[in-house]
Amino acid sequence: MSPALGAFRRLRSPFRSSAVSARRSSIHPVLLLLQRLITSPFGRRARRLRSAPAAPNLADETVSRNVRLLGWFNFLGDFRMYGPIMVIYFAQVTGSYTAAASLLALKMLSSAAFEVPTGVLSDRLGRRGTMIAGSVVMVAAHLGYAGASGYGLLAAAVVLEGAAASLWSGNNDALLYDTLLGADREEEFPRHSGRVNSMFQLALALAAAIGGVVAGAWSLRAVVVLSVVPQVLCVLVALRVREPRVHGPLESNVLVHLGSALRGIRRNPVLRRMTLVSALRYSSESAAQLSPVFVAGLWPLWALGVWRTFGHGVAFIGFRVSGWVIGRVGAARTLLFGEVFDNLANFVALVKPTVLSPVLLGSPAYGMSTIAQQTLLQREFTDRERATMGSLGSLLGSVLYALVAVGVGLVADRWGIVAALLAIQAVVLAALPLAWSVHAHALRPPACPDAPLAGTTPGESA
Repeated sequence: MSPALGAFRRLRSPFRSSAVSARRSSIHPVLLLLQRLITSPFGRRARRLRSAPAAPNLADETVSRNVRLLGWFNFLGDFRMYGPIMVIYFAQVTGSYTAAASLLALKMLSSAAFEVPTGVLSDRLGRRGTMIAGSVVMVAAHLGYAGASGYGLLAAAVVLEGAAASLWSGNNDALLYDTLLGADREEEFPRHSGRVNSMFQLALALAAAIGGVVAGAWSLRAVVVLSVVPQVLCVLVALRVREPRVHGPLESNVLVHLGSALRGIRRNPVLRRMTLVSALRYSSESAAQLSPVFVAGLWPLWALGVWRTFGHGVAFIGFRVSGWVIGRVGAARTLLFGEVFDNLANFVALVKPTVLSPVLLGSPAYGMSTIAQQTLLQREFTDRERATMGSLGSLLGSVLYALVAVGVGLVADRWGIVAALLAIQAVVLAALPLAWSVHAHALRPPACPDAPLAGTTPGESA
């Protein structure tokens, strides 16, 4: 470069710098406006859409869709207005309360018989298809109830309902968990599961109230006929559900698949304990059949419907807040403390019965404990055998339910209803040491410093 050219450039640079500076100052407001647009909610969404791949967005959309549909599915599936009068309707059709009771027992046995085959079916054929199949079978069962003129058709209908219930039992929780897992959002399972399952309680509360009015205005059969409609709507909802991503290869042989699920439960100490806790808690559901007898001795007969609605309302609240509670104290602690609280409340209500005892039998801890239990189970299930493992646990629960129901029936005949309900509480107490061991396992430091604690989500304190 010549000295003259260098001098010219040095002479020109102040004017050039001032010109560039002037242009920048004029562009500056435009840049600020663009920055605000980018950082606004619309701009942030546009930036995410440009930068994020299509798969995560599709997975997130599937989560939103399936969670919403599962909530409606649960509501419609349990909106059975004949629920409180089912035994009365069966007795009216068959002419015998003994025959009516045998139909209820047949329904439980059929559900237990179908548990494992339907769990394997879900793992091998898909969650959505199993959900739809269960809905169609449930419609057929309700058509049988509505059109029955004798014991035979009612017996066929209760077997169909047992099959439909088993198709849903391990499958629908697996569908929710796999949907969240496909979007890498499985830590949100307690929150979504609590809200989805709360719809059961809302449906039960509303259906019981409406069913009583319809039965009084028309007839028991009219209540059963109208209950077919929500089941048909369940089929339409199930058809809109999206199949979650399948995780892991499936065994080519059904027996090999079942054996793999059994070995998975046997080799996992946390899963073994949680399966037993789940079965023991389910066996205590037999108390729901005897509790109205206890309440009828303390409250007038007309108040039984109010008590039942109150119980479902309290359970609804427990399910709704379960995700929030589990997110703050952990699933293992929620299960343990919930079981302790429920046992204490029931013990106080039964040992010295008063007019307030029925209120103590309805606890929000039930919903929180149930979602904590499901959360701990789903974390331990393997991806390829998730529904089968859940069905094996349900089968064990059904067997224990039958044994406990027969046993407490004998206790009630010999020593009274309070003794029978206390016997059920004694069975539930057996779950407390198991829940404590799961809680203690969650507190134990992991073998690897970077590994999460068992029974907790990443970032969740023990």
